[in-house]
Amino acid sequence: MVTKLFMELKRIFAELASTLILGKNKDAAGIALLLSEKSKALADELAGAAHE
Repeated sequence: MVTKLFMELKRIFAELASTLILGKNKDAAGIALLLSEKSKALADELAGAAHE
């Protein structure tokens, strides 16, 4: 699951960078929100793995 989350984050970062380069700031806000959610999910997953 952690690897899948890392891959999703990589894709989202690339999408965010592309969106910002193109100047689509309104779209970037939604992508940043998704990035935040996925980052939290990864942190939760890693915290759970550390306690095992």
